[in-house]
Amino acid sequence: MPIIDEEILKNPELLKKADLVIEKIKSRLGWESPGGFNGIISAYLLYCVSTYNNPFDVDYDALFSLDLGLSEDTILAVRENITKDKWKKLLELLYDFEPEAFALAAFNSDRWVWDRGNATITTPRSLVKLSEKILDIKPGEKVADLCCGHGTFLVDAIMNYPDAFFYGYEVYANSKLIAEIRTKLVSDYSNEKLFVKDVFALCDNDSISFDKIFCNYPFGLRMKEGRQGSVYMQRFSDNIPSLSRTTSSDWTFNALICKLLEENGKAVGIMTSGSTWNTIDMPARKYFIENGYIECIIAFPPRMFSSIGTSTSMIVMSRGNKSIRMVDATEIFHAGRRYNEFTDEDIDMILQAMSNGEKGRTITIEEFRENEYSLNYGRYFRDQIKVQNGVPFSTVIKDITRGAPCNAKQLDAMSSEEPTGTQYLLLANIKDGVISEDLPYLTNVDKRLEKYLLKDNDLILSKNGYPYKTAVANIKKGQRILANGNLYIIELDQEKVDPYFIKAFLESDVGIATLKSITVGATIPNIGVDNLKRIQIPLLPMEEQKRIAELYKTAMDEVAVYKLKIEKALNRMHHIFDEESEDENA
Repeated sequence: MPIIDEEILKNPELLKKADLVIEKIKSRLGWESPGGFNGIISAYLLYCVSTYNNPFDVDYDALFSLDLGLSEDTILAVRENITKDKWKKLLELLYDFEPEAFALAAFNSDRWVWDRGNATITTPRSLVKLSEKILDIKPGEKVADLCCGHGTFLVDAIMNYPDAFFYGYEVYANSKLIAEIRTKLVSDYSNEKLFVKDVFALCDNDSISFDKIFCNYPFGLRMKEGRQGSVYMQRFSDNIPSLSRTTSSDWTFNALICKLLEENGKAVGIMTSGSTWNTIDMPARKYFIENGYIECIIAFPPRMFSSIGTSTSMIVMSRGNKSIRMVDATEIFHAGRRYNEFTDEDIDMILQAMSNGEKGRTITIEEFRENEYSLNYGRYFRDQIKVQNGVPFSTVIKDITRGAPCNAKQLDAMSSEEPTGTQYLLLANIKDGVISEDLPYLTNVDKRLEKYLLKDNDLILSKNGYPYKTAVANIKKGQRILANGNLYIIELDQEKVDPYFIKAFLESDVGIATLKSITVGATIPNIGVDNLKRIQIPLLPMEEQKRIAELYKTAMDEVAVYKLKIEKALNRMHHIFDEESEDENA
């Protein structure tokens, strides 16, 4: 019978004891990581021995002669990691805890494991819940967890869908053994359902297929020569024109998943968001979209994984899709201290968006063709942003360029401690939409960099880092300002638009949503110049633009006055005691 069930997992007293078991193991054996591989093996071994008739009589040699239900892999791990002296110290813990506490310690300690050598990343439990809801596992179905790691998906799915058949594949033996131990604690499954195998080796057996597949594959994996993945990559490239070895491993794993999927099956993969839009992966995306393999893409919020900062998305795959559902879940989450997560209500909202909810859109194949087969949700959700009297931004732009591409060494060579007529504008120098007057000085500007000098009324827009900053250049007579490379310098056609009117629009709710819709980038959000030119901006009569621009500038002046008043008040606060003390002593 399974030892771990929902009742035990929710028992606060047992949970405390399980944590204490791991700490006791650490203190007795001195291992640096109490929840690491050795901690799990020790806790599981203690559980198995504690259920034996005379547990205190089980000496070290008996561990390998008695029928304790240990698999060959577990016995090997015990021999390699636990000596006779260590077992004597561990055996003493049987006096302090019941079997359930040892079992729960072994089961739960995967949350402490960080296997640096194998780069193991545990799938967040809220993503496991969402995946199970999407896969809708039925009795009798064959379900595979490719790259199963410590079995986070496997153990949860086995508990929730005991009548299905589960298979786990993991290339690292230690991770596979942890998954094996955890699945044995929640089910009666035999160890034969878990395999130490490079998942790409499954391609060599055409008889292997599954009804449902889950895969939280490694992020940023390099397909090296000699690996099964490299061999399969070559087969994959034969079907996709212009595919190179620099194609993201995300799409190689996705191709493997599709190959192993039954005709009416469904699969879920967790991938880096960069692979949904970058240029290098466009041929792969084209292949998947045109062949109907993608059912849905769900854009996740940032920080869904505690150990990495990479932006991620979920891809739902099946066959015969004539369109793709795009779901924007970037703002559907509950923030945690170390990472974000989905609540049950959040998951319900995402599932609703996958059918007809407001956070989702159905995109046709034709739309993907027109948008370079991008699977970035922002590319398509921007159509929902309504801009009255909208025209493409490019129609009112005379010129747009990035700032000067100067490195730190070049800036040091040009910098000046003394005031000069030339200054340098950094992103940090734009505060509350205003360019600071206290800009660093430069001795001179190389003639090759003069094209990056600001002109009066140029619109400045930050290129990187959401939320984006905007400013309008106000160049005084004799002043020269060189802009940094992280800024866009936009020269507007002032016969068509007022710069402050455009600035007011870009800082409005609609303008912010518009810029966010063209934001890309996994780690550093950024906007590309081509997408920027394509956004819709309102083109009102010039008289109306001037009226709005004047109202905006008046508001800016009010902000400046209030900031000055606050600065004076803060200065007065910091000197009240000194001034009053002097009066008392006078």
